Formats: sequence, structure tokens, C-alpha cells
Amino acid sequence: MLEEIYTVSDNTMAFLPDFDGVGGFKTTILEVDDLKECHLNPVELLDQNLRFFGSSLRGASEGTRYILGEVNMYPVIMNLKHQLVWFPTRSPKKNDCVWLALNHIKSYKRNKNQSTKIIFTNGSSLNIEVSFSSFEMRMNRAYALKFRLEYRSSFMLIPPSVQRNFLKYEIIKEANDINYQIHSKDEDSLDN
Repeated sequence: MLEEIYTVSDNTMAFLPDFDGVGGFKTTILEVDDLKECHLNPVELLDQNLRFFGSSLRGASEGTRYILGEVNMYPVIMNLKHQLVWFPTRSPKKNDCVWLALNHIKSYKRNKNQSTKIIFTNGSSLNIEVSFSSFEMRMNRAYALKFRLEYRSSFMLIPPSVQRNFLKYEIIKEANDINYQIHSKDEDSLDN
């Protein structure tokens, strides 16, 4: 069944491009327990979902750049509350780009033909024409984004009055020393 509107959930694993043979394409949606199709292409579907959650693909990519710095083929925060992070397998400008939900990648391995096999949490697999090292780099960026989000979320729960009382140290190990030197840092000498 062709979906007019599709909303990403915790069960959504990937958006795959599906070419119709006459120049257009739609999206095959992999879920944990279902396969669906949408008339939008993967980038349009991603953008529609980001807008549903109060952002856009442009806004999400700018947010990622702010958090991670300048990166290519950026991961995006699909849903902040559920910390759903998605990332592309190649440039989103390429028609054959697949978008993956980080939380559903169980493992991945190198194939002999310079491609990568992805195993999803439900046991399904996907072979993509992306080298193992390129895939791993994109996945690591997605993990870095997720980690920084989690850190910011939990650090924000600590009241500023408590944060001001944190003890700050500079810990150094000299090249010829076997022990670390621990020095207390005062507010004036902090390097952020």
C-alpha cells in the first residue's frame, strides 16, 4: 500500500529509494515488522518528518553542523525526545542514498566487493555499495551526535548553582613520568 503520509517511529529502520523506471522514485520504508511505500522520495520523506517534529532537513543539518562542526553527509536528529538519529549512506543529493536509523543497526561487516552488509535489530540485512570504512565513519558521526545530545540533556538537568561548585582539575602525565600530576583549576585558568 502506498502511504500518502508516513511518520517515523521507534520501529522505523530505513528509507530506501525505489525507482519507478520512468524517471521518478518513491521510498520503501523498512520497519521492524512491516514494509511500506510512500510516494515521496527519501529526502522529501525525511524532510516531511523533520517538519512534523518542528524542524526541516536544512534546520537539522545546520543543528548538526553546530554540534559536530563542518561535516559531510551529516547525521540528523529525527526526534529529539526519543533521540532518534538518522544518517545517509552517501550524499543525500545522490538518488541512491539510503537513510538509516542508528538505533536499529545491530552490526555491520565488510563484504568482499568493497560494499558493506548491515544487520538490523530484527535480523534483516541490507547490502550497500559503500566501503566499510566510509560507512563506519558515517556511523561514528551519528554516534557522536547522539552522545553529545545525551550529554547536553543530562548536563542541563544539573542546576547551575551545583555546576559552579564542581571541582575542576588539570591532569597531566609527563613523558618520562609514570604518574599523573593533578592540579586544581581555578575559574580564571579554565580552558573550555
